[in-house]
Amino acid sequence: MYQLKRALLAGIFTGIFTVGSALPVLAQQAPAPQKTCANPNALGVSRVVEIDTTGGPGFGFQHYKSYDFLEAKEVVLTFDDGPQKFHTEAVLAALAEQCTKAIFFSIGKMALGYPEILRKVAAEGHTIGTHTWSHANLRKKKTEAEAVDEIERGMSAVKRAVGGPIAPFFRFPELADSPETIKHLQDRNVAMFSTDIDSFDFKFRSSEHTVKAVIDRLGKLGKGIVLMHDIQPSTAKAIPALLVALKQGGYKIVQMKPKAPLQTLPEFDTAIESSVKGLSSAANERPTSSVVRTVSEPGVSKLGGEPPAAQMIPAPTAAQPDTPAAGKAETANDQRQRTWFWQK
Repeated sequence: MYQLKRALLAGIFTGIFTVGSALPVLAQQAPAPQKTCANPNALGVSRVVEIDTTGGPGFGFQHYKSYDFLEAKEVVLTFDDGPQKFHTEAVLAALAEQCTKAIFFSIGKMALGYPEILRKVAAEGHTIGTHTWSHANLRKKKTEAEAVDEIERGMSAVKRAVGGPIAPFFRFPELADSPETIKHLQDRNVAMFSTDIDSFDFKFRSSEHTVKAVIDRLGKLGKGIVLMHDIQPSTAKAIPALLVALKQGGYKIVQMKPKAPLQTLPEFDTAIESSVKGLSSAANERPTSSVVRTVSEPGVSKLGGEPPAAQMIPAPTAAQPDTPAAGKAETANDQRQRTWFWQK
């Protein structure tokens, strides 16, 4: 796999909450005001690391070996593919209970389908990066322009959904980069993320397996960036137990934030804005019953279905499965909104 150039090694990290880091400091900053944690035994956040993304540095030793800033027993939690109704909300609730933070790499379509959930992710202080427009494998795109379109549309969509700044942090779907896409992100000053510990949570149907997989792999490596998916039902159920296990194992959570926010490209912002206006129009014109029939047509995934057990989650062609929490139900607007985007 391709290694990133070692640009700006000095000063790429700023330890805002320092715990003996030997890395150079960009600028001394006072810790941001923190809410009082109601849980006296919470996992919390050990320190916040600020990243200068100039030149597009890479993180995660599975693919990028340029930078290693984590101390022993330090962990970065990351979640891909959301936001998703119920599952992302359950992950957020578990993180809030433990007063800890993560990075969410959101898909553009998912972000526009559930902007209110992504805004909650931002409001609760988590870092939001991007994961393309539709979870496409960029290596399989016929041209470089098609791959760039997937990257940039995803960025503009996520920023639009959040309604505010997001991080210039990017993760390739299926971790499938290429020389051309790496160079594009480097030129755009966007940091690229692989992983140190892949939970493979998309393979598991039980929360216990997800917890065991992460803790076992952490035990071998001792630290690392952990890859999970907040759209997976078993992951949503596993997070409370996983966070407790991390605390019991003496692990500490590090949050990564950018020195400067992502600068999206105006032409893609305009395209996304037009899509959102089209959604509003289509939603007003299409009756709910028509939307429900569309979701249930042959060849389109039905609500309640399960993703393939041995594959990365593909770009959805219809509504991704949800498992409503007890007493909750998806609204007609939820169905209408998501179905419209998967058909575009």
